[in-house]
Amino acid sequence: MSTAKRGFKTKSCLVEIVNGILYKLKTGIQWHMLPVENLFSETVLSYKTVFGHFRKWCKNGDWHDSWIQILSNHKAELDLSSADIDGSTHQR
Repeated sequence: MSTAKRGFKTKSCLVEIVNGILYKLKTGIQWHMLPVENLFSETVLSYKTVFGHFRKWCKNGDWHDSWIQILSNHKAELDLSSADIDGSTHQR
């Protein structure tokens, strides 16, 4: 995932930011309902900051590329016997 080269640098661990994004995507809650106090160990970020990282990574292709890499590396471990898929996302 890309990080800031200059200017604003995040105050939290990128792993915690990704965990927040995954929590939102898994539960389907609205961004403003993200339980940020429970997701961050030290510096608590606002849901707007978590969304900002997600938006940036989606726009520059990092999110898509990371998922393709993770799925490729762990293809044998995937269990698709129970998968929930909807049409709310678009193809790139």
